[in-house]
Amino acid sequence: MELLKTTAGGHYISFASGLPDPALFPTQALAEISEEVLAEDGRQALQYGPAEGHPPLRAFVAEMLHKRGLADATPEHILITNGSQQALDLAARAFLNPGDPVLLETPSYLAALQIFDSHEAAYLPVPLDVEGMDVAQAAAQILEGRPRLLYTLPDFQNPTGITQSLARRQRLAALAAQHTLPVLEDDAYYDLRYEGAPLPPVTALASNPLAVYTGTFSKTIAPGLRVGYLYAQPPLVTCLAHLKQLTDLQAGSFTQRIVLRFCERGLLAPQITLLRETYRARRDALLEALADLAPGGEEPWIQWTRPAGGMFVFVTLPPGMDAAALLPPAMERGVVYVPGASFHPDAAPRRDRAGRGANTLRLNFVSANEEAIRRGIRLLVETLRETPLEG
Repeated sequence: MELLKTTAGGHYISFASGLPDPALFPTQALAEISEEVLAEDGRQALQYGPAEGHPPLRAFVAEMLHKRGLADATPEHILITNGSQQALDLAARAFLNPGDPVLLETPSYLAALQIFDSHEAAYLPVPLDVEGMDVAQAAAQILEGRPRLLYTLPDFQNPTGITQSLARRQRLAALAAQHTLPVLEDDAYYDLRYEGAPLPPVTALASNPLAVYTGTFSKTIAPGLRVGYLYAQPPLVTCLAHLKQLTDLQAGSFTQRIVLRFCERGLLAPQITLLRETYRARRDALLEALADLAPGGEEPWIQWTRPAGGMFVFVTLPPGMDAAALLPPAMERGVVYVPGASFHPDAAPRRDRAGRGANTLRLNFVSANEEAIRRGIRLLVETLRETPLEG
């Protein structure tokens, strides 16, 4: 967040944020819907509501998740949250005591690591490959480390963009069910798929009474509305709703109704189509720029992931390069990114440049247009080429 504050003045081509493009927010539709909600249902929209969420919105989300593969989803399985970030925190509060180990893929989502840090969690990191979490290593970590929670981002993982294969999802779901291990599945980017068929959630692939699946409308409608959701078995939803009451009583009654009306009016599907078309073009521009400016040849100079969706490409530099040390000269050229060590729970502390992932960085491709992306990659590659490898 400090990096985003530093570069917020508009003088940089930013690959650093995790933010969607605000130019694509459906502001006109949301303005009209907001007026309608106030005019037709203002007294209830501005009043307190149930901790579990606005009942019609819970029903809508249940039906949506039913179509994703969560076949038993009913409104009683749904808790509406202030963004999916709150859903992650509620699950951590429910399952973790200080010192409890969390099993997770590495690198992993920075804000989730910050949540687990706030609960003084320990970590059992499992590496990623092109198919997602290494399930064989996860099985070994479960036997040796006895985790209290498994955290995974199966679709277009943040920061790598990797999508977990169906076979890995099936094995991971079966493994967690076998050991009665709580699963926290973060699927914030589900709708931002640019190629291939959607895959079922890990939570849908094995019966696990302690599984929590989270999602959000922040990536598709607008993050400022702060409307997310989680799916869990009803007894666990009740527990999590009680924890939510201690924090903020409820998600906003007004914004829940705005999101519901937006979806019921049939505006969500065309909004997702717009985002997919726009972001796919930007992803392609970034990948093409990397291929043109940093070709591999017989001895690849740098490597990068090729995401099927989401918002991020993850770049691996030669072992002698330090992405954090390269950031200041890149910023002098007008380009910013996030050094990859920040996403490693086993880089202690993660801000230590000597930690794991020091030669990696994350690029967000959705915030800038194609022209800016191509210019930014050219400036970034120039910075990399002018930097000598450490001996």
